[in-house]
Amino acid sequence: MKNRAMLLCIKNEIDTIEEYARKIGVAPDRAESILREQVVLTTEEIEANCKLFNVNANYFLCLVE
Repeated sequence: MKNRAMLLCIKNEIDTIEEYARKIGVAPDRAESILREQVVLTTEEIEANCKLFNVNANYFLCLVE
């Protein structure tokens, strides 16, 4: 599922998959799949990312600029 996780991690200086995983509450392998846009995100994952990066879901999911 298309998302801005990688871009937002870079902007927020989240340097490792493990750090990102811990911050959104998922396993590192799941976090890597999210960063590579290889999975369909759950509602909880979308909400966790929006909270972490202080963005709305439409922006995070690339539905708006």
